[in-house]
Amino acid sequence: MPHDLGTPVPAPPARMADLLGATVRPAARRATPVTEVVITEPGDRPTATPGTLILAVGARSTDLAGRPSGAAVAVREDPALLEAAEKAGTTLLVVPPGIRWDEVAAVVQGEPARAAAAADDRSHGDLYSLAQTVAALAGGPVGIEDTAHRVLAHAGSVDDADDLRRRSVLGRSCPEPYLALLREEGVYRRVRESEDVVEVGARPDLGARRRLVVGIQAGTRPLGTIWLQEGAGPLAAHADEILRGAARLAAGRLVDHYYLGDPTGRVRSHEDLAHGLLTGRFNARALAVHLGVPPTAGASVVAVDLRDDPDGDPAARDARLAEAAGMVAVHAAAYRRNALVAQACGQVYAMLPETGTAGAEDALLRWAGDLVAVLRGHTRTPAQAVVAGTAARLDDIPEVKLRGHHGLEILARTPDRPVASHRGLTSSLMVREALDTLARHGGVRHEGLAALVAHDTAHGTEMARSLLLYLDAFGDVGVVAKELNVHPNTLRYRVRKAVSVAGLDLDDPEHRLAAMIGLRLLTGPDRAVRNAPYFPH
Repeated sequence: MPHDLGTPVPAPPARMADLLGATVRPAARRATPVTEVVITEPGDRPTATPGTLILAVGARSTDLAGRPSGAAVAVREDPALLEAAEKAGTTLLVVPPGIRWDEVAAVVQGEPARAAAAADDRSHGDLYSLAQTVAALAGGPVGIEDTAHRVLAHAGSVDDADDLRRRSVLGRSCPEPYLALLREEGVYRRVRESEDVVEVGARPDLGARRRLVVGIQAGTRPLGTIWLQEGAGPLAAHADEILRGAARLAAGRLVDHYYLGDPTGRVRSHEDLAHGLLTGRFNARALAVHLGVPPTAGASVVAVDLRDDPDGDPAARDARLAEAAGMVAVHAAAYRRNALVAQACGQVYAMLPETGTAGAEDALLRWAGDLVAVLRGHTRTPAQAVVAGTAARLDDIPEVKLRGHHGLEILARTPDRPVASHRGLTSSLMVREALDTLARHGGVRHEGLAALVAHDTAHGTEMARSLLLYLDAFGDVGVVAKELNVHPNTLRYRVRKAVSVAGLDLDDPEHRLAAMIGLRLLTGPDRAVRNAPYFPH
């Protein structure tokens, strides 16, 4: 009796032949795209229509009589079959002898599934992107499967893939012997019952290396699994946390895919919602319901900048930013179940629902530090992050986001410092705000300091910068001389000369404060004095 293999999306037989290393005979005949696949045994007479692909196991020449002209039949190489097909007007897919029929079935069933994935590029595209992010972070091949064990997305090095993974990807589903082993060991039961990551040991007899798996769930409803295979090297130290975060992100995408119908009619993606919340364009109360958090809940904001080369290739820069956003999303979801991540102003912002517990900022700084280390390692950029603070309500997130943006501007002056909190940058931010206010509104102009800067410009000297560094360092000649790579006596001479030109009295605290403010106002961001390490702007 024939076994129905489903009703997949149309796919051309020539494409399947390419995947199998098979040939279409006669070559000149154009077969109808495949819409149905059945497998038969000798003597079976299945109902076949144009678009049916019949896998004729052990076929005889008499089995080809009366086939519809649009159908195709997969057979082994046999001159009698070729002659019968020519007479019957049947298109043959001649399968090489080295491929088993179950592998043929897996390929012809899997190729329409790939066509379906391409047709539904929003949900599956998101899943492929997520799989790529997890593979990069965790250090091994990744597969995302639905509850029927069909492979929805996969990523990772082909060289690292074991035989089981190759067969799963080729057939778009996990081979039955391995599924039987997983059921026997209770793996699927365990991943359905919790968010725990389950380890599955290597099985050389099944061509399987060690794996980690986590369940994808929406409440108590299982939606699928994410698999991480160990490759040639060890997996990342925090692979289990990466998988948990990825599973939380995948849940929303699979809910959209399975339960909300046409992609054009779906609710906005988490990315759209996150950007709307970040910029104040989305109703925070409605989003709180969507996230399952109280409408009065607060959220911490962490701002991230890759510090990518502004003069580099824009396409490459955008690709690195998208890659970084995916990595931040996985880490954020592992840290807070309902985290949201969005891109804005060429930066990435993580919004993390908060409980207001003591020590939250210290924990966030540690988390941000780990995140920056990952980003620097994978994107090869000098990434930095600022813990911007906690919004008392979701409606306040845009204001806290702005703090993060300003904090990143300050942190850019110290590129070796990976992470800071907005609170820790308060003094620098206050000075910057004061300078911006003075620059906008004018006021008293210090003629002596203006003369000092003009003297440096005319003669190529660095008296203004030397004086500013000297004042910022509380007069520590040794530290500043080392920074400027000059002899301490040279620095002392520069300071005395600068004081003389500007008409300052450094014993007067107001003169010192006026010099520190005035020199910052008189030198723009592209001038040498603004490159001083003590400059807070």
